[in-house]
Amino acid sequence: MPEVNGLSRAFVETHALEAARALEGLPGVDTAQFLAALPPKLAASTLRHMSPIYCAKVFELLGDEQATGLFRVVGPQVAAQIIQQFPVERQGRLLAQLPVGAAVAIRLLIGYPAGTCGACMDPWPLMLTPDTASASALEQVRAFEGEIGDCVFVTDEQRRLRGIAGLHALLRADPARPLSAVMTGPEHVLSALATGSATAGHPGWDAFHVLPVVERENRLVGALHRHALVAMLESKPAAPTPDAAVGVAGAYWQTVSVLTQIVVGALPPVSPVERARRNDER
Repeated sequence: MPEVNGLSRAFVETHALEAARALEGLPGVDTAQFLAALPPKLAASTLRHMSPIYCAKVFELLGDEQATGLFRVVGPQVAAQIIQQFPVERQGRLLAQLPVGAAVAIRLLIGYPAGTCGACMDPWPLMLTPDTASASALEQVRAFEGEIGDCVFVTDEQRRLRGIAGLHALLRADPARPLSAVMTGPEHVLSALATGSATAGHPGWDAFHVLPVVERENRLVGALHRHALVAMLESKPAAPTPDAAVGVAGAYWQTVSVLTQIVVGALPPVSPVERARRNDER
């Protein structure tokens, strides 16, 4: 196993991509021991650059407590790519140990077929209302803990996409001007079920580095960052687990409702999602 010392930690902190490539050349047991010895946030920065298939092999060697500790900080996209390769029994066990919001987001991502925009999107983009003042929007961008990109999405109370506001436009706008007067129309959108290869040439990439992912009625379900699309195209997607996909697909709108409430700070119980899953399985 590679030694975890000050030099190796500094290398992971400053060269996460190179560290990931070096670890992928080692036996899974060595990488598992190395990552387990790092603080979770530092280990997560390396995991984000690793192949999901290799990550799954590494996580097979980690206990549930270590695995969920990393899933809490690595982000739902990476966690979903890894978890969907586990047996259904362990999927359920790990998801039950995660915070409700993270578990629901991962379930949603697993529910989309591998290789689609929905499977690799960020399910927690920053969403703002049309009447939000530009100054307030910038404050929320600075305070947002997720990944922003170069624009924010403007939606109504039902998560229907109303427009896209580029950060450069917000910086130049009058602080009191509402987003409805700054945004452009939602012309550059991706379907959650569209394949990555089909959207690689989408004209929206010429305008922004992140594009909205929508479902029916133009409801925003996530954001696809260009780097996530590139990573998906470079890797061979794993086949989705049928049992997990059935569970999430049958509870799609309940899941969207949960995510909407999470955005405003309310964490509802997961029982509605579970009931829908059991009904679909019968």
